[in-house]
Amino acid sequence: MKISQGSDSPVLLGITMWVTWTLRPTQNDTAPLAANAAPRISMVSPQRLKRIGSWIEPKSEHHDRARESHQLVRFNVYNFGNESVTLHAIALKTLDGETLTCELVPALVVRSGARHPLLAEVTSGPVAEAVEIEAEPVVGRRLWVDVRVLPRP
Repeated sequence: MKISQGSDSPVLLGITMWVTWTLRPTQNDTAPLAANAAPRISMVSPQRLKRIGSWIEPKSEHHDRARESHQLVRFNVYNFGNESVTLHAIALKTLDGETLTCELVPALVVRSGARHPLLAEVTSGPVAEAVEIEAEPVVGRRLWVDVRVLPRP
């Protein structure tokens, strides 16, 4: 969670839940993912989730970084602030340090005390458990906020 400094309405956001799934290539997908036209990060629609649902691998104790490069990342953004905040974009960092940015279309309004689930597909992961969010606490003023996974009780 990070508080924006010098703002009339501070942005207080946290990640209350974080889950990732690895997506395995399909049987007839012989081209590497990087060669495909798929973006490196995108928000997942219900239609896309139906199409890729059979690619989701069950969790295993053995993790191979190369096999985890295509992931679904599901997290909840919680607004701890006193005012609504409009979310315009997210950025996830790969474990190699590269930042992947995705615009939220349409922008999302998260009311005070509310949470909003987000689901992203990352084709060049794996990603770290942290998000940067482009937020607009006041109309016409956008800022990037570092948002972390909150500790579990």
